[in-house]
Amino acid sequence: MKSFHLKILTLAAFLSLACTTKVSEWVLLNTVPGQYTLVYFHSTQLSEAIMKQNASISDNIKPANIEFRSVERKDIKEPYFGLYYGNRFFARYNNPGELSTLTTSPLRKKIASEIMSGKLCVLLYLTTGNETKDENGRHVIQNALSESPFRDVITVVELKRSDPGEAHFVSMLLNVEDDLQSIAGPMLFGIFGRFKALEPLLGKGISEENISLMIDFLTSDCSCLIKDNLPGTDILFTNNWDNPATAMVNSILDENPSLQHF
Repeated sequence: MKSFHLKILTLAAFLSLACTTKVSEWVLLNTVPGQYTLVYFHSTQLSEAIMKQNASISDNIKPANIEFRSVERKDIKEPYFGLYYGNRFFARYNNPGELSTLTTSPLRKKIASEIMSGKLCVLLYLTTGNETKDENGRHVIQNALSESPFRDVITVVELKRSDPGEAHFVSMLLNVEDDLQSIAGPMLFGIFGRFKALEPLLGKGISEENISLMIDFLTSDCSCLIKDNLPGTDILFTNNWDNPATAMVNSILDENPSLQHF
């Protein structure tokens, strides 16, 4: 897994050809969320009941950044659903009941609402249930934001890794990088734009310096090069991203020219 610090420094090198729109605002206004695909794998001809079932599933998920497909494979014993992001396999579901809340959930709604209200980003702290480790991370996040001039335009939310109502969301976050599911420690995700999650800060990587680097990246002027090299993974969600509120960060930067950076 590459260092978050290194990636942000590499991206910062592109900012010399910048426009005046900040990265967070440009992504929200101009990008299209990455597409997910839900595939129903089966080995025999579909019955009328299964076709109706799949049509209903397709209709239910249609408003989100996802499409539904049916694929026949002779090498499987039982039909199942597979969730993909691009070419990456995210999750397997053995029956339609497991797809409930796949494309929406209470916390995803809250995060989208915060972004649409003009906030710079949402910092999502994924906790472990180990109170000592979790509290250490909380302390670092609180200190980092208390020192940041952008603290009022950043929302912090917590999510328990074991939360059953957000199981799909947790699974997507743990697929932002290939090896996250094997890491037991707390994680801090920066979420911005149309629900794009940056690769998380982990363990000792949850530091005031790295949180500041993340904020610096999101408040930097965008560039033509960075538009084609945006980091992070888009989260599956049903939302209308039209007509967001004016980005709050702009008034902070207008009132404090010394905070402008490239």
